[in-house]
Amino acid sequence: VLVDNLLKEGKTIFAVIRHSEKNKNFSLKIRKKNKKYIPIFFKKNDELFKKISNIKPDAVVNLATNYIPFPSHREMSSVINSNIIFPTLILDVCCKQKITKFINLCSVMQLNNNQLDNPENYYALTKILFKKTMSFYNEIYKNKIFLNLYIGDTFGPKDIRKKILPEIIKNYKKNKKTTILTKDLKLNILHVYDVVKGIKLLINKVNKSENYLIKSSRKIDLFNVIKKFNLKSKKKVKMLWLNKKGNKINRINIKNIPGWKEKRNVIKDFYDLLK
Repeated sequence: VLVDNLLKEGKTIFAVIRHSEKNKNFSLKIRKKNKKYIPIFFKKNDELFKKISNIKPDAVVNLATNYIPFPSHREMSSVINSNIIFPTLILDVCCKQKITKFINLCSVMQLNNNQLDNPENYYALTKILFKKTMSFYNEIYKNKIFLNLYIGDTFGPKDIRKKILPEIIKNYKKNKKTTILTKDLKLNILHVYDVVKGIKLLINKVNKSENYLIKSSRKIDLFNVIKKFNLKSKKKVKMLWLNKKGNKINRINIKNIPGWKEKRNVIKDFYDLLK
């Protein structure tokens, strides 16, 4: 979604992507529609310096992530590589080139108990360690802009992740039941188009290193959302509500992006996709 939006604005996109047949086929489809999309495939981290040195981008957006909350011993190296080593190599090369701005996506899981750099899990720890790496580079390259954007859960029309709303939609279509821990579950979910809007504002408008947070103004009461849908629909959403302890949405004191406002209604899109 971000790539599509930036291409429509006439920007040239260099997408650094790990080489695989799936990634190659996906990128070629985009490339056929727009020649300003230029994929850069790599197999090993050692290839990155040579492949990226000649690009000289104006801005870099770090979307790389490997979300495993508590990885096993075998999974740790993969999580560390994706969340720390890979973006650090990109950061190092780009800071020595023309780049003026580096934008890093962070997670609210890095803000456990409403405290900055307090990891909720191992994944969040790796994200914090890369953020610390950015701070180190910020001290060296003071003329460049380093931005961290904190986001929580997100949702979009083509979302196939194993998240609550996509799983409910998938199970609904298969006439299967979805299990939820509690009826008291309150969700803060931001539409992916609103996230893209925030990133574009950072690219085009923000010119000072800072941490920012965007979140939905609407708390989603999932039990009532499903209840309202089932009252109006012939085909019901099948749910199993357990009696576990619900989550709490903390108030997080980080600046909002100047000029950013939430526009998309996640629940409306959720209902439309169910229908």
